[in-house]
Amino acid sequence: MARNWADLSRELLELCSQHLCPQGLVGVPSKRSNVPWMMLEDNHETLWHECFCLSCQRVHRVLMPEAKGKTCFSSRGWVFTLGRDWEVYMLKNPMSRHNYIIKLPKLKFPDIEDLPHYDYFSAKFVLSASPTTSLDYMVMVIYGRGGRLGLWKPGDKEWTAVDYPSPTYWDLVFYKGCFVAVDCEGSILRCDVNGPTPFETQVIFRMPRRLMNWEHPDLVQPTTGHRLLMTGVFEIDLNTQTYTEVKSLGSTSLFLGSNSSFYLEANEEHHIKPNCIYFADDSWPQLSEEGGGRDMGIYHIEDCTTELYFMAMAYDHYPLPLWIEPSF
Repeated sequence: MARNWADLSRELLELCSQHLCPQGLVGVPSKRSNVPWMMLEDNHETLWHECFCLSCQRVHRVLMPEAKGKTCFSSRGWVFTLGRDWEVYMLKNPMSRHNYIIKLPKLKFPDIEDLPHYDYFSAKFVLSASPTTSLDYMVMVIYGRGGRLGLWKPGDKEWTAVDYPSPTYWDLVFYKGCFVAVDCEGSILRCDVNGPTPFETQVIFRMPRRLMNWEHPDLVQPTTGHRLLMTGVFEIDLNTQTYTEVKSLGSTSLFLGSNSSFYLEANEEHHIKPNCIYFADDSWPQLSEEGGGRDMGIYHIEDCTTELYFMAMAYDHYPLPLWIEPSF
């Protein structure tokens, strides 16, 4: 017999929700979502999470018992949950009724003796590929207050710490078969997880310090081409060791936050505007007891203006909103 709500099957919970919640509040799309959702993380011990849909411009209550009382992150359409017991789970496409759950080892490392509060222990989880499309996927995490890196592969019984020549890692992507990170000084480092030294990083590019005038850098892997983007906004060619300021993203837009950063083509029907940066609050040190969510909006590159989401202030008590990438 199930001892609490989170132990019940998803089908039974959905049936119960129809009786416990007013009609229209619980929105779980039956079809695969092809637009990004913003998950509005909260501190309440509830079975539902409020999520903002760009397409319909509404906030939905989505049944997510697996995320109850946990901190959430996102990569490639999967949601990572981190609980107080340090257990990590991966949830596939929580916007769909057809969900997959993968349990990972507890997030513990030998170089961290006194673990801080779990809410502040991780900054980002990044998948090399979706587990539904590749059996050789890997997960890298930015962890600890010092922004270190950890690696896990299917079959591993624990996470492995990656040697860190950098003081603090800010962001991370999977690029050309390697995990690539950027640190607080604008250096780009590569971890060749399939090479002879899979648990070491090497500096492969350094941005001039005079250009490091933003709060912290984000890395984005383009959907096409062979160059990285760093906000805000530079295109980096690692082959020629050059960088170019980006004046326009054309018909695409960026989505940044505590999720893996990603690109999407503009789509008027789904309210995705071109040449913009959609950003969500991902700055842990600046979160107060009053919550976060104040730093989320749309930056228009063409005229350098910022547009706040209509619900930004209404939901400013959420400590860490994040984008969930569409699952195609």
